[in-house]
Amino acid sequence: MTALLDHVAGLCAEGAEAAPQAFHGLLERAGAGTDAAAYLHSLARTIRTLAQNSQDDYDELPLSRWEVEVRFPRLSGFGVNWVYDGEYATLQDSLQAAVDSEHPYCGEFLAPLAAEAQSALVLFPGEQAMEDRLSPVVEWATPQALRHLLQAVDDHMQREHTAPS
Repeated sequence: MTALLDHVAGLCAEGAEAAPQAFHGLLERAGAGTDAAAYLHSLARTIRTLAQNSQDDYDELPLSRWEVEVRFPRLSGFGVNWVYDGEYATLQDSLQAAVDSEHPYCGEFLAPLAAEAQSALVLFPGEQAMEDRLSPVVEWATPQALRHLLQAVDDHMQREHTAPS
């Protein structure tokens, strides 16, 4: 996106009139009368700065229920499909059954699930942070449970999907 903004800014600076007149009008309005090229370069710099300095501080502004469900749809659905109905004696049994059930289509299910689990461990470090922010929505999610899930995925992938040497 930033490269495109810089490119269009360069075209504007060269006086290129290839863009539709409506675009020039919108650009002039958005830039509040400033030079179009300078405005687009400024916008590109702002986006780069925000991307480089992004800080998701969930202590100050925790995710709402719907945000957790959107950010972690597989973890949310996992509980409904594998944990809450009590089909398995332990959470670890549920995790293992889920991992084993997806073979041989593991990549489509396990990779995104593992990515969400790892992301949750990073975003909500420690037992208390996870209990306060993720567990109210994903009730089974604890740091230990997510680590067990990641280990089960890793063990399965090594056992079932390692090329023979």
